Amino acid sequence: MTERRSRLLVVAAVWLSFLLVSLVSAPIPAVNEPHYLAMARHSWDPAWCAGDLFLSSFPSHQVFYWTFGWLTLWFDFTTVALIGRAISLAMIAASWTSLAARRQREDSEHSSPHASALLSAWLFLGLQAIGNLSGEWLIGGFESKVVAYSLVFWSISAMLDRRLLTAAACGGAAISFHPIVGLWHLAAMGIAELVRFEVEPSRWRRWLVAIALLMLVALPGLWPAIEMLRAANARTSVIANYIQVYYRLKHHLDPMDFGVANYVRYGMLGLVWLSLWWWRRRRTDSLDDRWWMGYVVAAALFVGLGFAAGLGPRPQPVNLLTEPHWRMVVLKFYPFRLFDLLLPVAVAILLPSVFRQRWLWLLGSVGLAWAVIATRVLPPSNQLPSPMRADWRDACRWVAANTPANTVFHTPFEAEAFKWFGQRAEYVNLKDCPQDAAGVVEWNRRMRLITKWSEKSFNDDDEYSADELRELVRQTGVCFAITRTRVRYDADLLYSNDSYKILRLPDAEPSPGR
Repeated sequence: MTERRSRLLVVAAVWLSFLLVSLVSAPIPAVNEPHYLAMARHSWDPAWCAGDLFLSSFPSHQVFYWTFGWLTLWFDFTTVALIGRAISLAMIAASWTSLAARRQREDSEHSSPHASALLSAWLFLGLQAIGNLSGEWLIGGFESKVVAYSLVFWSISAMLDRRLLTAAACGGAAISFHPIVGLWHLAAMGIAELVRFEVEPSRWRRWLVAIALLMLVALPGLWPAIEMLRAANARTSVIANYIQVYYRLKHHLDPMDFGVANYVRYGMLGLVWLSLWWWRRRRTDSLDDRWWMGYVVAAALFVGLGFAAGLGPRPQPVNLLTEPHWRMVVLKFYPFRLFDLLLPVAVAILLPSVFRQRWLWLLGSVGLAWAVIATRVLPPSNQLPSPMRADWRDACRWVAANTPANTVFHTPFEAEAFKWFGQRAEYVNLKDCPQDAAGVVEWNRRMRLITKWSEKSFNDDDEYSADELRELVRQTGVCFAITRTRVRYDADLLYSNDSYKILRLPDAEPSPGR
C-alpha cells in the first residue's frame, strides 16, 4: 500500500471515529449549535428573527458566519449542522493525522506513524470523555472553534517541518475563525520558538514575510473583534467584564468556580504527561521535541496567568469602578482554554511513542467506546429530562407554524434552542448572551427585569394576573409567552402540553369596558 493511500485511509478512519462520537455524544442540536447557526442565518437574512437581542448584537465570529451562513438559506438547521460537522471534523481528522504522524515520525519502530495517529485519536476521545478543566472540548457540535483548532493543528505541524509560510497562513486563519483560540496559539508558538532557539540569519526575510502573511490572513476576523472591544466606553466595559467573568461564563473563566474533581483529573494527567516526556527524553531530545515541549509549557504558563488573576477575593459590585480591572481583563480572554484542550492531546500523541502499541490499541478501543457511551451513562446535569425536552420542542414547533414571523417571545430561563425550533425572536435568553460590552450589559438588565417581575408578581398569590402581565408587556413589548404548564397565568391560552403552554399576553393597556 502506498504511503499516500495509507494516510488517506487513516484520515478517513479518524474522521469516522470523530463523527461517530460527535453524533452519539452530542446529538443535534448540540449545546452551542443553536447559538452559532442562528447568528449565521441572521447574518445572511437580517429579517429572520428580527428584534432578538442576541441576534441584533455584534457578530463576534464574522468569518465563520460568512463562510457557513449561506447554507442556512438553503437547508434547515439540522442539515446545516450535519454538513458543518462533517466538514469541520474532516478538517480536524486531516490536521490531527498530520500532527500526530509528524510527532511519531522519529519513533515508528512499532507501528507506522499514520496508524499511531488513529490510535492517538482514540486515546484522546477517551481522555476528553473523562472530563476537562474549564469546559473546553473538541469533538462535539459544529462551531467556529472546531474549525480554528484544525487550523491550529496544521499550523503546529507546519512549524515542526519549518514550513513558515504554511504555519503562518494556518495560524492567521485560526485567528480569523476564532480570535481567542488563534491568538493563544500564536502566543504559545512564539514562546516555543524561543525555547527552540535556533538562530537562522538567512531566514529573517522569510520570517518577515510569514508575519505579514499571518497578519493579512488574520485580519478579517481580528479587525471586527478589535472594533467590538473598542466600541464601548470604559464604564460599560468594566461592568460587562464583571458580568461575563463572575456570572455568565464563570464556569469557563473563573478558576474558583472549577470543580475539585477537575483539578484532580488535570493534576494527574499533567503528571502522566511529564512522566512520559521524561521517559521519551532518555532516548531523544531533538529540536522538534524542544519546540513541542515549549508549546505545551507555554499553554501551561497561560493557566498560571489565569490562576494569578483568578485566585483571591472577588471584586465587589459597589467598588467595581474603583478596583483594579486587570484580573477581569485577563480572565475574560479564556487563559485556561488552550491548555485545557492541549494536555489530553499531548498525552494521547505521546503515549504511542513511549510504549509498545499492542496493549495500547486495547486501551484506545476502550477510550473510543467510553467516548460513545459516556453522555448516556452520565448525562449532563443541566439537560432537561427527555419528556420535558420532547414537550419543549413540540411547543416550539407549534410556535413556528402558528404565530406571526415577526413575533418576539418571552421564554423561560431553561429555553433550549427556541430560535432553532420555534423560528422566532426572544426578548432575552440565558444561553444567548451577546459578546459586545453594550450587549452584555443590556442582556443583564433584561435578565434582572424578568427575574424581579417574576418574583414580585408570583410571590403575591402564586399566579400572574392580567394587570401583572400588562406590566410585563409595557416593560418588554412582548406579546406572546411560552411558560411551564403548571404555572397559572390570566392570559389567552393558545397551546398546551404536559410541560409547556403558549399564551397570548394582554395588551399593555386594558380594553375599554373591561
